[in-house]
Amino acid sequence: MEHNRQRRRNPVAAAPILRKGGAHLKSKTAERAKIRSQLKRDASEWRQWSD
Repeated sequence: MEHNRQRRRNPVAAAPILRKGGAHLKSKTAERAKIRSQLKRDASEWRQWSD
């Protein structure tokens, strides 16, 4: 009783696992925080320059 034939996998069930991969990107929260900190830095430099 040898089983050479494997059962087919359900492609619908496997799809979410495949969608997890990809490039590691910064979250939107991290991007906003970066912009805020850059704005604070720029404002600080501007204040020093204008005094």
